[in-house]
Amino acid sequence: MSKISLKGTIDTINKSRTKGMMSTQIRVDDILQISKIDLRINRDLSYNRLPSLLKYFDKAESDIGIFLPALVFSFRENPIAKYNRATSTLELEEDDKLIVIDGQHRIKAMEKYIEKNKLNKDEHINFVSNFLTAQIYFGLSEEDERKLFSDINSNARRVSMSLVTQYDSRDIMNLLVQELHRTTSILKVVQIELNKSKILRPTNQAFSTGARFKTFISYLLFGKKTPNRKDEELIKSQYDEISSFLSKFFTMFFSVLPEVPGDVVKYVLGHEPIQNAIALYLNATIMSSDNEVIVWKEDWETETEQLEAIDWSVKNPEWNRWAITVNPVKGSYKGFVENITLEVTEFIIDKVG
Repeated sequence: MSKISLKGTIDTINKSRTKGMMSTQIRVDDILQISKIDLRINRDLSYNRLPSLLKYFDKAESDIGIFLPALVFSFRENPIAKYNRATSTLELEEDDKLIVIDGQHRIKAMEKYIEKNKLNKDEHINFVSNFLTAQIYFGLSEEDERKLFSDINSNARRVSMSLVTQYDSRDIMNLLVQELHRTTSILKVVQIELNKSKILRPTNQAFSTGARFKTFISYLLFGKKTPNRKDEELIKSQYDEISSFLSKFFTMFFSVLPEVPGDVVKYVLGHEPIQNAIALYLNATIMSSDNEVIVWKEDWETETEQLEAIDWSVKNPEWNRWAITVNPVKGSYKGFVENITLEVTEFIIDKVG
């Protein structure tokens, strides 16, 4: 077997020098060759979960390809000798193994699907050529791996297979938001409230609701509040690539903002007009204009870092021109009305330009 090359940036976890995580794209055939299930980490396989996955694979063989939540692995060896920093590539050998933390049923279903269609050469090639999103953790002890497995399976909200297999033009953004929430650790830290339509300020310090987060992504990718049908088709055709990019983006984005950006007593960042203004600014600075494909600029990290230069504190008098006083039962704080978004976007451009 030739080397398997996986592109992605290894980011440290909670500033640890020994633990890290990398988001990447990996082909189905590479997953099957290099993944390994450790029964000390995973539960026994539930075979009653496989038929629905196999049925989905049967229906999904098209130009769009298959969509599954990100697989989660642990690489138990030291990655330094295998990681090329210049190209951001992890190169694995035949004997290297990725220990499955989350995804054993998806992997087993892929094995069975390939076995079922082994005589159909074209279908076999099409299927194993699909790329899936994967998260690879480094430096975890077996206890860490068991805890991660438990956290994922106890707390994560899985995307239902009916959503994956039967989505229409409205569903793909919901799928994207849910997958990002499940696979991007920082979103759990800043808190995206997927099950609430409103956030009760100032006691709730969550950054956003799921609906507002979806709007932020639309402004970021397309420069508008809601994607149209063509935009959604672009997301479908580039789903894994976009999901991986957004996971990396939000990890970096929140690293340059205050630690609790949803704390409206201290910062203006918890308000929807401010968030949308930031997304519009980033659309203009990190996204390339192309109606046929979603493209981000190579220096998107540098542009995103510029947001660190802005004083997001409510004590910054520059926010007073748009601020209103909100008086909930538990104390007043600064709020902002929706129609200031474009003005705030211009303000951000001026501050970081």
